[in-house]
Amino acid sequence: MQDFYGSGFRSRRYTGDTLAQDLDTLEVAMARETVKYIAVRDHLQRRLEGMSAGEQIPTEPTLCKEYNVSRITVRRAVDDLIQSGLLERVQGRGTFVTEPQYTEQIHETFTERVTGFHRQQAELGREVVTEVLANEVTRVAGVAESLGLNPADELIELERLRYINGTLHQHVVTYLPAQRYPAVLAHDFSEGSLFEFLEAAYGVVLTRNDLLVRLDTVDESRAECLGIAEGDNVLAVDSTVFTSDGAPVAFGVATHTPQYSQLAFTLQNRGTFS
Repeated sequence: MQDFYGSGFRSRRYTGDTLAQDLDTLEVAMARETVKYIAVRDHLQRRLEGMSAGEQIPTEPTLCKEYNVSRITVRRAVDDLIQSGLLERVQGRGTFVTEPQYTEQIHETFTERVTGFHRQQAELGREVVTEVLANEVTRVAGVAESLGLNPADELIELERLRYINGTLHQHVVTYLPAQRYPAVLAHDFSEGSLFEFLEAAYGVVLTRNDLLVRLDTVDESRAECLGIAEGDNVLAVDSTVFTSDGAPVAFGVATHTPQYSQLAFTLQNRGTFS
């Protein structure tokens, strides 16, 4: 059988033998009264894991022949994968694998330690690349006041683009007190985490992160960075991080690209109720 698919499982290419073995397993599943389209969908989803974004899947007749099912069953299975964002149907061309969607999952226990975006994504096994757009001194009265400073005090403005596995994920601007953390200006943040640097250089351990998730309208500068139109609506997250004694350390705004404008929060009860 021709090798259309790349690796149906992460560790191997599909060959005639391996595909036949998995199709045998699939046949058993359908024989056990598993709904046919679900069995086909789940098997096809595993095959997609080894394919590249933009790669075309076989035609419906080919899939019907391989799975020994009707076209209605194949179409329903493929439609489910399209609804899940794993496939895209292009009129007149076929059905293609989409870019992987990465949901930012915030699994932080705020009473202990704030991990930060870079460390969080790295721990999930993703490659994080940062493009530093600016690292300079500025004055922003409202931000300074939110950090417990005089409105005229100088701030460090660190502006970055964050990529996950080569795909742009967010634009982020972070402000810190310039007098308190001057070494930030000389550090290269194209690699590594800002929070890890603050801990190593200044002994700062962050234990609280106040978040405000909101819809925002992008200005010309951010629109250009994110590759979208000025005035488009995006998801923005305001973040203020604190040390264990309640002292504010930094304020930041992360603007997410439209295709990754989704956040997942996990809330964990650390104690008991009386």
